[in-house]
Amino acid sequence: MRSSKALNLDLNKICVDDLAQLTHIIEDEIVKHLNEVLGPRLTDCNITIGAEIKGEELVISVDVEVKAYFTDNVSLEAMLDSALRRAFDVVERHLTRYRVSSKHVADNSESGNHNSC
Repeated sequence: MRSSKALNLDLNKICVDDLAQLTHIIEDEIVKHLNEVLGPRLTDCNITIGAEIKGEELVISVDVEVKAYFTDNVSLEAMLDSALRRAFDVVERHLTRYRVSSKHVADNSESGNHNSC
């Protein structure tokens, strides 16, 4: 599943610690969802998350490996899509603190000024 969404973030305000916090939020939400849906049928879960700022974008990549006992009526793909949607909804709400006003977006695009954390 690949998607992108414009959130109008001030990426200058996001530091390495903030990126680490985002990865923890994503992992926690995915694990919570898988435990809710699979419970004791979940035998192993490996989640790899990367978060970085590339140019003018915040890029988050997630790789999930799941080992579980499934019945025929359980769609692993649908379950993982649901877990990822839930995690990214939480992350999006978390990122609202970094949103900028329309005026600030216009000012930044003209100045090209970017601070490092």
